[in-house]
Amino acid sequence: MLRVCGLTKRYGGSTAIQDISFSVKTGEIVGLIGHNGCGKSTTMNIITGYLAASEGRVLVDGEDHVEQSRSVRRKIGYLPEAPALYPEMTVEEQLRFACDLKGIQDSGEAILRACRKADVQNVGRRLIRNLSKGYRQRIGLAQAFLGNPPLLILDEPSSGLDPYQNAEMRDILKEASQEQAILLSSHVLSEVAAICNRVVVLSNGRLAADDTPGGLRERFRKPGLFSVIGEGGMDIFQKALQESRWFSDIRTEAGERPGVFQARFSCQAEDALSCLIPVLEESGIHLIQFGAVLPDLEEIYFQLTKDQRYTTVD
Repeated sequence: MLRVCGLTKRYGGSTAIQDISFSVKTGEIVGLIGHNGCGKSTTMNIITGYLAASEGRVLVDGEDHVEQSRSVRRKIGYLPEAPALYPEMTVEEQLRFACDLKGIQDSGEAILRACRKADVQNVGRRLIRNLSKGYRQRIGLAQAFLGNPPLLILDEPSSGLDPYQNAEMRDILKEASQEQAILLSSHVLSEVAAICNRVVVLSNGRLAADDTPGGLRERFRKPGLFSVIGEGGMDIFQKALQESRWFSDIRTEAGERPGVFQARFSCQAEDALSCLIPVLEESGIHLIQFGAVLPDLEEIYFQLTKDQRYTTVD
């Protein structure tokens, strides 16, 4: 649905983004992340048509956003970080006004459909200034849903929301992604990991990574680092690991349930589980879970963007 091809944007002698390429398919939620100043806003502004690229192309449903700008804009629903809402209007008035701007003929049906998707049909007659931050975000989302565009561009959709509102926003976006392509930016990496099928990481104006969350974790995992969740004598198990020649860097921690613990250790053997089984048998531990230790998205983010913030792109 969305193809970003070699985008570059220059301001005089400064380059904001350089040779950025990625895609978003219908049914996908793709997270665009990176440090402040990395080029996220520039990239999203070019995609939505607010900025012109110095080089490169943006295709939406196969159409060039420069050559067929009017058609492309109809296919994009945009939620900025601070939704453009008029506080003195009611929700219905705001959405009707947005329909007029978008040239939507059957505004009644469009508003009803958008309100259902954003789950705001119960506040249509309320003034926007009297709504909570969470509801105002969802009104902005309903505005993006108007006309049922095949592509949604969402800038920090969870900004300022409490955990309950975040969960509601995730559910709304997951349902919407069944028939739409969604590109969202966020600094809340746990939210990105929870909702996104793929993650695009920008650093210093360049593309640093484009992969699934699971693919990134596997790519950046430390070889030979494993984790065990077991039940039994933690101290006995730790001593048995220490006495074995296969294990090092051993750390153990009691779990929430009595008798259950977690252990992390390094093992450079080709088959770590085969080395672990005799230790489990010797110490009488019931194995609940065993696997490689995978980094979380925050650790990966730091590795991809480390020491590259706010430097000049050549």
